[in-house]
Amino acid sequence: MDIQSAHSIAPGAKIVVVASAGQDNEDQIASLQYIIDKKLAYTVSSSWENDDEIISGPAEENAFNAVLKKGAAAGISFQFSTGDSGDLGLGTPVGAVGVPSNSPYATAVGGTSILNNPSGTGQIVAGWGNNLVYVASGGPTDPPTDDSFFYAGAGGGESAYYAKPAWQKSLSGTGRQVPDVSAVADPFTGVVVIYTSNGKQYAEAGVGGTSLASPVFSAIWAIADQYNGKPIGFAAPAVAKLKAGQITDVLPTSSLVASDPAGTVYDSSGATFYSANDLFTGLLYSQTKFPSAIWPFDSSDALVLGFGTDSSLTVTPGWDNVTGFGEPNGLPFIQGVTGKTTGAAIK
Repeated sequence: MDIQSAHSIAPGAKIVVVASAGQDNEDQIASLQYIIDKKLAYTVSSSWENDDEIISGPAEENAFNAVLKKGAAAGISFQFSTGDSGDLGLGTPVGAVGVPSNSPYATAVGGTSILNNPSGTGQIVAGWGNNLVYVASGGPTDPPTDDSFFYAGAGGGESAYYAKPAWQKSLSGTGRQVPDVSAVADPFTGVVVIYTSNGKQYAEAGVGGTSLASPVFSAIWAIADQYNGKPIGFAAPAVAKLKAGQITDVLPTSSLVASDPAGTVYDSSGATFYSANDLFTGLLYSQTKFPSAIWPFDSSDALVLGFGTDSSLTVTPGWDNVTGFGEPNGLPFIQGVTGKTTGAAIK
């Protein structure tokens, strides 16, 4: 997924894969140091989180931060996914961040959903967060909310370990805020991965997570480096300086009343009408308007999906703890981070 999605955005990029000897902190930190020492790249996508901050300790935090500080000083932008579990079940954005995307020397990439608008033209962009409700499981389910659950959503929040860096001075709180930026992550609106098995090619749909968002953003950053004619360096501070029109602010979604699933269940007690909000009662936190869709995945089972319902993490105008400052919007974004209106020759 990482290689295909990055190449789909930046088809001319040279991609180098660095494989760690294992999954321990020491192995992963050694890989990051290897990239720095060998000068392998100036934009690096790491589509993983090692630990939740609430269970990490000073040794782990400081070790990752030290190598990422070296990377930033060397002009390398290290991107990290912010995780796929929303607020980690804490019910609050404070501390609901992962290591090492919480480092002030990492660029933390959150997630979005990108939907076709069935009630009009264009697209709907929502912060990534899905709730699921079974409305049929071997037949109609009444009440549907008995089987409702939070499926997944972009991670984010305020670090309890790192102080807020200077380039986040306009944001609330005292800790480093996560994420910085976002890209498509929702597996229900994600990418198709092509793979080969026994000499035949197959398509695997429904692939996503912030593990998709990180390589997508990294590919855009590589194009920005090319446009600039030389590496720009650490992305997060540059993103924080962008003005309106240079980055797309992801906003709270409006309910699509004309197309949101709704209906009546009939049982021995009579008829009960369920709106989209009724289906997700107890799961919405502060989200009261959101797009939703029905997914009939076989002849007798069906789900209703809520989009833009990311646990207690909530999309707001401006920076927010689901999408950061927003999504890159093509050329205006690249011109904003480079300060140029014409780019270097494409090679």
